[in-house]
Amino acid sequence: MPVIDRGGWNLHYETAGVGEQVVVLTHGLGSSGATWAALTTALARSHRVVTWDLRAHGRSGSPPGPCTIAALADDLAAIARVVGKGSVHAVGHSAGGVIAMRFAIDHPDLARSLVLVGTASECNARAHEFYESLAETAEREGGAAVVRRLGTSGETASPPEGAGLAHLARAMGGLYAAPITPELGEVRCPTLVIVGEQDFLGVGGSVIISRRIPAARLVIVPERGHAIFREDADSFNRLIVDFLRAIG
Repeated sequence: MPVIDRGGWNLHYETAGVGEQVVVLTHGLGSSGATWAALTTALARSHRVVTWDLRAHGRSGSPPGPCTIAALADDLAAIARVVGKGSVHAVGHSAGGVIAMRFAIDHPDLARSLVLVGTASECNARAHEFYESLAETAEREGGAAVVRRLGTSGETASPPEGAGLAHLARAMGGLYAAPITPELGEVRCPTLVIVGEQDFLGVGGSVIISRRIPAARLVIVPERGHAIFREDADSFNRLIVDFLRAIG
């Protein structure tokens, strides 16, 4: 089982494909690297594809204490350094998209391109309360309760560790007091922003991102929601394959 030692705990990752360019896929809260099965198959024909489990998720460890979005981006950077040859294409869904944005800002030398799916660079008071409620549910009832609430049972073989998931949820809620939006102008790599028209998070966050990242392209997909990669896998995969082919 391929892992990266993060100083007393491990990050689990898997690879597929044999291409020279590397694509790293980052899932959201309550999920795992298994989220990306269909996209991995589509991309592995032309790229080396890396999926990984966020801390406290899947087969990765769950370090004690709070974490920050920057720390999660450092986890992604650790993955990129081990599996990449120079920079990597970073794809992130929801919380994974937040991590990917922070990664591109903090580690620009490692980010060849970004694909940001159903995500946001800031959150309002209502979203902050939502993340806090997820954290409280995780602490009180465990990760399985959050998985049921988010509807991600098909995306992970085992529920996240409760305390660790709570830390990640609160890190995402930190976008209320400390949004990433003002820093998005620092992102210089090609960026594709994808959001379902019916995403429960709304499309506004994706619009903001697309306007702040220089030359970002925005695709709003009609009649699709937050789990667009499951709802219409073929069309979703084609968007990403075509984007990566276009930038070379």
